[in-house]
Amino acid sequence: MGRVRLRAAIAGVALAAVLLAGCGDDDEGVPPADPLPEQDELPTHGGEEPKAGGIEVPEIPGTFAAPVPSLGFGIAVPMGWNATLLSDAALDRLADADLEEGFFLDAARNVAASGAVFYAAGIDDAGRVAEIKVDVQEGADTAPEAVRAAATAAAEAAGGTDVSVVEGEGGRVRVDFRLELAAADDGQPIDAYASQLFVPDGDRLWSVIVTSETPETQDAVLAVVDAGFVLD
Repeated sequence: MGRVRLRAAIAGVALAAVLLAGCGDDDEGVPPADPLPEQDELPTHGGEEPKAGGIEVPEIPGTFAAPVPSLGFGIAVPMGWNATLLSDAALDRLADADLEEGFFLDAARNVAASGAVFYAAGIDDAGRVAEIKVDVQEGADTAPEAVRAAATAAAEAAGGTDVSVVEGEGGRVRVDFRLELAAADDGQPIDAYASQLFVPDGDRLWSVIVTSETPETQDAVLAVVDAGFVLD
């Protein structure tokens, strides 16, 4: 299944997620990957090492830390993926970068148009894409019952099947489901795994969306996100 097919399909739904680079076998935890560019080559950071600013992203084997102190969160990202903020300045730098995956810039712009603030993604050796997208809603109702309702509504709005809701610590709620998406190039269906993690934060409600094509990759990336998404 071609990577462009999946990217075009996922970009068309509300759960569209974020950036591209390589990862390998998805059967043994976080997939091995092509080397990640040095931090000062990542367009997100404008030529400087990322500054944690008090954001302590857990050290998870096979990942790198992406602290975003300006927004008050940090996240671990599988090694070999690319990741970027979705601000105008970051996208402008991205446009000037030498990207291995040529369609990445369009993907990032599409996700930014949905209102997301952060995007990361990887592609395995079979061309299968896995993605992470971070959103935040200001002035949200973050009572436990409201967060659970938001999780269920997200799966329903996406047309998800095999829906399950998982409640975690600190009021976190994650909804897991399946999607069948039509590829943009030939209309053939693509099975995708999707999860959306909701994290209450005062009157803000964070949303971290993970999508992939295999259960092994989905489980591996979810393990990273569940342990590696932190707030200040």
